[in-house]
Amino acid sequence: MSNTFHSYFTSSIVIFCLLFNFKPKILAQESNTKPNIIKIRLGDMVRQDIGYYESASYSTPNSDKNSATGLIKTKKRFKTLPDSLKKYPSFGFIERLSPELDKIIFKNARIDLVAKGFNWSEGPVWLPKEQKILFSDVPENKIYQWSDSDGLSVYMNPSGYTGPDKSIKKGSNGLTLDANGNLIICQVGDRRISKLISLKDSLNPVFKPIITNYKGNVFNSPNDLVYDAKGNLYFTDPSFGLGKKKSAIGFNGVYFLSNTGRLILLDKTVQAPNGIAVSHDNKILYVADSHKTNPSIWAYDIIKKGKVKNKREFFNATKLREKSIDKQSPDGIKLDKNGNLFLAGPGGVLIISPQGKHLGTIRTDKSTGNCEFTDDGKYLFITCDDYLLRVNLRPKVK
Repeated sequence: MSNTFHSYFTSSIVIFCLLFNFKPKILAQESNTKPNIIKIRLGDMVRQDIGYYESASYSTPNSDKNSATGLIKTKKRFKTLPDSLKKYPSFGFIERLSPELDKIIFKNARIDLVAKGFNWSEGPVWLPKEQKILFSDVPENKIYQWSDSDGLSVYMNPSGYTGPDKSIKKGSNGLTLDANGNLIICQVGDRRISKLISLKDSLNPVFKPIITNYKGNVFNSPNDLVYDAKGNLYFTDPSFGLGKKKSAIGFNGVYFLSNTGRLILLDKTVQAPNGIAVSHDNKILYVADSHKTNPSIWAYDIIKKGKVKNKREFFNATKLREKSIDKQSPDGIKLDKNGNLFLAGPGGVLIISPQGKHLGTIRTDKSTGNCEFTDDGKYLFITCDDYLLRVNLRPKVK
């Protein structure tokens, strides 16, 4: 490192400290092997001129409800803690199968482990106004929230089962927002889809059911859901969330709920309907099939409101599942701004072009349930078994 750069960086640190009344503690000056490097502690972090290094720092359900302990003092001096002042442990890697992926996920992108310790994390949704991610812990009947400034905390408990039967261990799964920003929840335990009406505190959520049955028969276990651009809701209702209970409907369904409240069964032949997505032009419906014998994505042409046709296999994941460590079948689906599918499935999150070409995989080699983009499309959050991961898709080159 040149003396000019070092002087510039050191001056910048001094200006930073003066502006924010921050009193750094000089830990050491390494004058033998690295005479131009000074280590300065910021919270629990050690910045070393052009990089920053710290022990593994992530949130767990048992962590301080607002932030990691070592960052509390730093947070007192900032209304929002800049992401540049943090470093999370890396996890997994990005497998590139086509040069096309480099335009979607930059070459120097990494996977951050930002929180851990869950039972089965699922159904993430990004809240643009609050700039935070919500996600379900299905067996724990909880929804968690995480942001870079506040860390991890319980958002609500209960989330998907509100009855008295303590033997029911299924909470919420898929989460989304309606056009008005209301949180819409697949409540597996209650076997319905509901809207969050109020949240006085995390232990007292109030829900309003949106849809509870098909032709008088209670749903199996609503799993995932998505709104189209016109406010119509598509959702999946597999039976694998029932456990030992018998289906009242008698089949696994893919449904359409119009913006006027009309419920239409679109398909009852998908063996294990799971993740669901709609193309940005509202012309194609995608449904993930998690069945072990034929793990795949089905595509349908959307003809008109509540009607689809031309069902076809868009992507088959059988060979990938057989070769994978985790043996995960296709699960949650999200689309980026260009219509590429980000599919939670064998090996992690698969990136598939609108033409069905597998471009690469965000490899976790761990059972991965779903993913979600931030509103600017820069970050992708991944619910991965007991982990919450984050990928900066377009990091700046340092």
